[in-house]
Amino acid sequence: MNNIKGLSEIFEELKKAFKTCNVQELEKLVLDDYKGFSLHGTIETKKDILENFKPGIISISEYLVEDIEYALFANIGIVSGKGTISGSYNKYEFQHNVLFTDIFKYVNENWRYYKSQVTEIKSE
Repeated sequence: MNNIKGLSEIFEELKKAFKTCNVQELEKLVLDDYKGFSLHGTIETKKDILENFKPGIISISEYLVEDIEYALFANIGIVSGKGTISGSYNKYEFQHNVLFTDIFKYVNENWRYYKSQVTEIKSE
């Protein structure tokens, strides 16, 4: 579905795949030419995502989003909002409050994760 409903559904699928570390689902949802900009200022690729979300590397205990906005432009969908994510990466515990923009591309009758950018916001 090349519409807001389809875009919101794929966003929820992607969120679930990240939270459950479902590498098989991430392989399907993330485009091969994906590029993301992390809250640490690093560039991430699909290969990085699949490597980091292998079992035992990352564990997500909380993944909440709010103030979500959706926009469509031809075959590009944009999802932006505010989120909280916490868990552990190897033995490092983390909690981040972020603003995010995720860009999806509609290819072969499906939305796929294409680009992303995350900025950490400080708690007041």
